[in-house]
Amino acid sequence: MYVKVEYIFIILFIIVANYLIGIKIEKAHNKRMQIFFLNLSVFVNLGILIFFKYWDFLISNFFNFLGFIHLQSATSIPLIEVALPLGLSYYIFQTIGYTLDVYRGSIKAEKNLCQFSLFTLFFPKLLVGPIERANHFLPQLKKEISFEKENIIEGAKRIAWGLFKKLVVADRISLYHTTIMVSSENQSGQTILLACILYTFQVYADFSGYTDIALGTAKMFGFDLMENFKRPLLAKNVSDFWRRWHISLSSWVNDYIFNPIVLKRRDWGNWGVFYGLLISFVVIGIWHGASWNYVLFGLLQAMAIIYEVGTKKARKKIAKKIPLSIYNNVSILFTFLFVTFSLIIFQSTTLNDATIIIKRIFSNSGELFYDKPSTLLFMLIGCGIMMIGDVRMEFKVFRFSVLSNKNWFVQQIFYACLLIYILMAGVFDGGQFIYFSF
Repeated sequence: MYVKVEYIFIILFIIVANYLIGIKIEKAHNKRMQIFFLNLSVFVNLGILIFFKYWDFLISNFFNFLGFIHLQSATSIPLIEVALPLGLSYYIFQTIGYTLDVYRGSIKAEKNLCQFSLFTLFFPKLLVGPIERANHFLPQLKKEISFEKENIIEGAKRIAWGLFKKLVVADRISLYHTTIMVSSENQSGQTILLACILYTFQVYADFSGYTDIALGTAKMFGFDLMENFKRPLLAKNVSDFWRRWHISLSSWVNDYIFNPIVLKRRDWGNWGVFYGLLISFVVIGIWHGASWNYVLFGLLQAMAIIYEVGTKKARKKIAKKIPLSIYNNVSILFTFLFVTFSLIIFQSTTLNDATIIIKRIFSNSGELFYDKPSTLLFMLIGCGIMMIGDVRMEFKVFRFSVLSNKNWFVQQIFYACLLIYILMAGVFDGGQFIYFSF
């Protein structure tokens, strides 16, 4: 409704349609009817998503193709140019997952329309996820919820940590990154490289910061949403990265697209796995937006994981000849660099823009630009604090913890300092969350 008042009817229609279809699937007397209602659900959900998010992209590319083969002038393209309803990609995938689970028999169809509506509309996760599963969230709606002091405390801590990531890390990097990318032709290669590396931290801090705020808010109300991140910048390979990054999306694609494809093509052997990976990551790529750069981003991830699957035995042999700590650290570094490289494509409007940025990294000469020392210092301190927390949880180092210290006074001092630092170093006029646009 914030974008357009009439858009409330879209989500209401999606809720009612999937609520009724879920019941119809469960009550269907034969497999044929179940498949019919499941296909109806997929058609309704994807039809709405394609119309609002992908119609202009598909139709413009179709007409451009016709123009390319001299069958149709590309000047008469019937574009609709409508605003994308906020959160559409997230709750569409959520409702498709719900009807698929009912069809598989892994959950019962929800008979209470109010609870099904809350499952879809629950405000902390509505705009940017996580993409909740019915078997995780619907049972929580049936429990009696009462005020609990611990939920308020834990939720507030999670929100504070999320605000730190967003305001101090992501938005401060955004100021620097935007400045560099807008004038990249005048910047040195090392400056552009620094901006691209920092962008990786920016996207992580921005998206995981929102997730922390969403999970913290839900916790205050007595609900547990699924974790969406598990220290992805410490992943040892690309497949490990996608098990840690945007977990609600990657696990959704794994359960409802990749596994069924591999099962159906099991007689293909590894080729069936490769085929499943290509389809799955094209879906992940195009889920982010109607643009070829997202398709290429997805294909790049698929090719990297296909390489990992194909070279698994060879890499194991190499790993045995190298000290484990060195092998792991090098793996983390190469994975981080690959993610940084793929995010250049992710953030670029066209492939040509991405190519220009990459060329300028290696060709532009000049000194490193960082505005002023305090700018670089605030960015590095923010990234450092964020990553120290991840390193501690990942490798179980630093026995002393302030985040979960048993001493009440130590915890309070830390969170007081965290809030003061947010007020000092936070950017309060920054942009919206990056994933709002997806």
